[in-house]
Amino acid sequence: MPSGGFTIGEGMARIICISKYPPLEGGIAAKTYWLCRALAERGHTVHIVTDGENIDADYCSPAFRDQVPVNNLHIHRHQEKIPWHIPNDPHRSLALLNAALEVVDRHGADVIDTGYLIPYGLVGFLAGQMTGLPFLLRHGGSDLNKFLDKGIWSNLITKAFKGAGAVITDREHYGGFYGLSKRVISIPPYVPDPAFFKHSSGEKLKPTLALIGKTNYCWRHKGWHRAINIIKSIGDRFRCLIVSQGIGLKDFRKYVEDGINSVIEWKEFVHPLEMPRVLQSVNGIFVLQHDLPFPVFANIVMEALYCNVTVITDRPDMFQSLKKQVLHIDAESRNILVVPSDEPDTAAETIINYFTRLIPEQIDVSYREADYAGYIQQNEDAILSVIDKR
Repeated sequence: MPSGGFTIGEGMARIICISKYPPLEGGIAAKTYWLCRALAERGHTVHIVTDGENIDADYCSPAFRDQVPVNNLHIHRHQEKIPWHIPNDPHRSLALLNAALEVVDRHGADVIDTGYLIPYGLVGFLAGQMTGLPFLLRHGGSDLNKFLDKGIWSNLITKAFKGAGAVITDREHYGGFYGLSKRVISIPPYVPDPAFFKHSSGEKLKPTLALIGKTNYCWRHKGWHRAINIIKSIGDRFRCLIVSQGIGLKDFRKYVEDGINSVIEWKEFVHPLEMPRVLQSVNGIFVLQHDLPFPVFANIVMEALYCNVTVITDRPDMFQSLKKQVLHIDAESRNILVVPSDEPDTAAETIINYFTRLIPEQIDVSYREADYAGYIQQNEDAILSVIDKR
């Protein structure tokens, strides 16, 4: 048995995490980065199995290396050059599976954790079947909507859910997994590390509004066209920063430059470790969700609120939706500004008035460390419980 007979009383675990990971951008990659870093800092040995760095150049942040390596944290990327075999098939899942099996053979493991159902969760399921290791299945938002809800690969996905030692989900999706899994654990989707995501006292020369995220072909689903129309109505009263990459960036950039005469600052996407600095340089970010085909949880909302950045949204129930996820943001709620995104002039006036009248004040954020520690502890407990129940 690869685990070497681990028991909870012995202390630390050897964890293999198969997931999306930087420099690939996105919420799952960022959450994986921060969670695995925290688990390694607690003494667990964490082996991350992920894609090659150049798997998708459109969605990779510029090369970045942590200046201070984290003990016990190891990154494994498949290095083989896959020969041309079947047209248009890079065999990504098989490469991940082979890399995971190599890590088990070389380093040993007690448990397999995953991030995102497709492909990482399914790869974790197969690796668990081949090695006899327990595994946890995690999901995002889009993978449930695109695959599970539409019945795509239903036989394989159903077997993966039933074979998982536990399914990690959040409060919103908890009830939907009854009948699919023998054990479902609800954990808040994400809590930022307050040691990094915190208010910066540095004074900004000019108020800055930002758009931060991926630019797919369907960038209008994220309401970015609406944000640009609002920025156009605001004029040159604010600095505008757009941090993004993606296959739709060229189209989006043309839309921006055709519609706005003022200067827009463009920046490639950044590594998660650099995100606090980016957020601390802005006053407000647009998170418009009216046009989304299905609701999503966005990491950037919590990260912005922790950095005392105003979240500009067209979702009146954003605060309530976060509270339902057992996220404590009562003090930060004053930094959620709801605007009518389909009325750019009215939204612009609301934003201008908000920042004109905004008076900086001290808010009690003492609970943040406890919330973050609780979030990491819940994840750690879930991982160890799967090992314990073998």
